[in-house]
Amino acid sequence: MARRKVGKEFAGLAVLIVIGAVVLAVSKVVDSLGFTGAVVAAILVIVCMVWVKIAKRAKRLAYLRGKYGDESVVQHIMSKTLWQGETAEQVRDSIGLPSSMDNNLLKTRKREVWKYHPHGRGRYRLRVTLDNDVVIEIKTLGH
Repeated sequence: MARRKVGKEFAGLAVLIVIGAVVLAVSKVVDSLGFTGAVVAAILVIVCMVWVKIAKRAKRLAYLRGKYGDESVVQHIMSKTLWQGETAEQVRDSIGLPSSMDNNLLKTRKREVWKYHPHGRGRYRLRVTLDNDVVIEIKTLGH
């Protein structure tokens, strides 16, 4: 119990140090560039961040369109929507690799349960069941 408390205290201290460093950096920028220069610099940083995000999204869209060729599949993947009949590869492209996985080899098929978003010990917010690499069931916590 004491170990957890020390970790929380350290995390709080780390947050305070980061906030202090940011405030100091902003103060130095304002001192050297003046208020107007600091605002212009902040706007440029924000514009660059937005541009990078847009470029990454465009690159991902191009990749998925080339891979699947079906615009509705691409849009579902981009919106991280899961559906029955989706392939294992599409699930990976949509929400990534599972946190945990159960595998069962049956006589005529392979069944896997992919578990996402751990919530407590052995509990997951999302479970996706696949038969032969095709989604047959999607369960979310509380449903």
